[in-house]
Amino acid sequence: MARAAAGAASAASSAAADGETAALLAALQAEVAALRQALALMLEAQATQTEMLRQLMEASAAPGESETALSEALAQIAAILSRQTSEMTAIQAVLLRLPEDVGQSVAAGVREALSGG
Repeated sequence: MARAAAGAASAASSAAADGETAALLAALQAEVAALRQALALMLEAQATQTEMLRQLMEASAAPGESETALSEALAQIAAILSRQTSEMTAIQAVLLRLPEDVGQSVAAGVREALSGG
């Protein structure tokens, strides 16, 4: 009888650990996805900035052309940087919420595991 009770307690403990592990894994996957998105945006920003610098150098080095080309290139750079700033602000908000979201996911998994759900 005592052996059966110990076996049932061990099975419940194992199920709780499995639930907690699943919650931790889900939280980690969410964190990795957010980091991957942030890195993708940073790489896009770097590529865009490289292209903007190339255009700026071409516009400033063009002999005999009016300042219009340089002005247009600078206006285009300003517009792109403004858009990228908005995108990076959105990513920053996601990353700032991430610890809280992960904590809530882990807590929910622990509650579920402890309740036997």
